[in-house]
Amino acid sequence: MTSRENKVATVLFIVGVLSIAVGIISGLYYWSQNDFAELGISRARVGWGMVINGAVVGIVFFGFAEIIKLLQGIFNQGEPHVPKAAPAVTKEPALAAADKKAKPKEVSESEKEQIQKFYEALGRNVEKIELAEKEDFFVVTVDGQKELIELGGFKPVIHPYETGQKDKG
Repeated sequence: MTSRENKVATVLFIVGVLSIAVGIISGLYYWSQNDFAELGISRARVGWGMVINGAVVGIVFFGFAEIIKLLQGIFNQGEPHVPKAAPAVTKEPALAAADKKAKPKEVSESEKEQIQKFYEALGRNVEKIELAEKEDFFVVTVDGQKELIELGGFKPVIHPYETGQKDKG
């Protein structure tokens, strides 16, 4: 999605404003009527009821609009920000992609430390750490055997390693 704004949230906000406006107008209208005296209901009670009803419904629509705006903001965090005035195709992403291919990523010190601490807690000796094809996955040689480990969660997870899997490095 290239749009940073959500049309549904805008429509819900407008419906909320209209609901409040209709509540106020209908409250004033019913307040000016004499038809409710026969039923034993005061005009003021009916008028205030209509105003409060319109305000509550309008606030509910404001809330839904805000929730959709927040969800759109969360969704937009995963997308690169493209300024509206910028041309659709620029050379910079192509250069960045070429640089990524030229320099393979290496295992960072914090990742190495996290893996080593995990295996030390298990009483095992880490010999070698290599990157796997998937992000946050590493091929670790432990006590002469290769294992696939994932660091993406709260704690490292060991996955079965098959000898036919490709590993980088």
